[in-house]
Amino acid sequence: MRTVKFGESEIEVIDFEDATAGERVIEFRYRGDPTEASFAAIVVPDGGSWSSALLAIDPQAGDVSAPLMADLMEVARSLIEAR
Repeated sequence: MRTVKFGESEIEVIDFEDATAGERVIEFRYRGDPTEASFAAIVVPDGGSWSSALLAIDPQAGDVSAPLMADLMEVARSLIEAR
């Protein structure tokens, strides 16, 4: 797990393979959030690449800043393309 700083917020980046669904998942959550719930995730189907990646945002997370998501998308892209 790595942490990305965005303004005053620290975002944890959790990168894992979901063996049951055959997907790679990169989740984002606010560090120190007592619920430890992810507010967004990038999902890549088995054998897929950045071009097949999907963004999922938890509707209960509320509004998420567009500049924050743009930065996190670049983090996800670099992780996906590094493999």
